[in-house]
Amino acid sequence: MLFNLKPIIPMFDSIRGTIAAIENDEWILETDWYGFRIKVTPFVSSGKIGEQKKLYIRFYFREDGEFFYYGFEDLKERETFDLICGVKGIGHKTALKILTRIHWKEFTDLILAENVDYLSSRINLSSKTVKRLLLELKPRLGKVDFIASSAPKITKTWKEVKTALAGLGYSAGEIEGVLNILWQEDQTTFDDTEILLKKALGKIGGLK
Repeated sequence: MLFNLKPIIPMFDSIRGTIAAIENDEWILETDWYGFRIKVTPFVSSGKIGEQKKLYIRFYFREDGEFFYYGFEDLKERETFDLICGVKGIGHKTALKILTRIHWKEFTDLILAENVDYLSSRINLSSKTVKRLLLELKPRLGKVDFIASSAPKITKTWKEVKTALAGLGYSAGEIEGVLNILWQEDQTTFDDTEILLKKALGKIGGLK
């Protein structure tokens, strides 16, 4: 039997402690009296055993006694997690799953750019679910200080790389998505077609 999952948001805002163990996607963070097993995303900076770390926390529990701690180094990442959890039908496990597959900044940029196909391929959720995320999150992102991406300029190099990637079998959604991300990261990349193509292939390569 599944029980309702409830966040106890006011209970802990952050935990500062010593890293006692690192086990895949979990850290054991020890304070004076307790050791907390905390799930983190792959985007948390690498830690070493014995190192002091501070993580911003979200805490969930089930009535059968199971606890879930999620830790974030970046307040914006935790804010993105909260926003995703607020989408109808999306639980905290799915929210973390999304943020383990894509950096929160890239995720919010793709939501704001309404790039459903590329986002769906990155987070491995159906286009129906991604459209629901987009529908509910885009208006909220505009109200909570998430910076909207600047519209990319369609340059000659953009068109040349788009043609090259299409010839390699990538979809229009994948191509537009990766070029949009590269534009946000470094617009000087678009000065050279060869460099841009290498960058695009490096970022999109894991999709095939």
